[in-house]
Amino acid sequence: MKCMECGMGRMQLKMARTCHEVRCVKFEVEGKALVCSRCGFQVIPPDLLNEHAQLVDQGFRKAAGLLSAKDIRAARTGLGFNQQQFAEYLGVGEASVKRWELGALQDKSSDDHIRLKTDPEYARKNLDSLCERLGRKSPTAPQREVIYVPVSASSRRQSHQWDVESLSILSGTALSVYPGMGAVN
Repeated sequence: MKCMECGMGRMQLKMARTCHEVRCVKFEVEGKALVCSRCGFQVIPPDLLNEHAQLVDQGFRKAAGLLSAKDIRAARTGLGFNQQQFAEYLGVGEASVKRWELGALQDKSSDDHIRLKTDPEYARKNLDSLCERLGRKSPTAPQREVIYVPVSASSRRQSHQWDVESLSILSGTALSVYPGMGAVN
């Protein structure tokens, strides 16, 4: 087949990188395309349009930092929700959840909302960022402090490292540890 652009070269099916722009985000994907041997003009054959559309969807989601349909479904099922329950949990319509899981693109604010409600690490980073912007100290998870306890009264040189939680469990009582005390003699 002759090139539709230059009329001189031959169109050959091969792997090629194609440029795309979706929602003002520019990115490239690699897939099968007809490429002119002379001018490099590219066209996607009709029988490969669905395959290419999936590549474009994946490429855009990656470039824009959006969850994939598979990621959204995994987040929902990881919480043990059906689509209706997940929609209620997120405060969106059930139809939105269905569309997202079938591959419809969610906007960035919906993507952030899903992550905040399903990913503890993402939520923690958001909280830290918010506290920093507000000039507040970010709440942190309780630190496990380590204390040193001698093995026996007669052998004070040997000591074992224990964390407070383990000692509380062993002794059956809550323990207070004062930071900066160092080894217990």
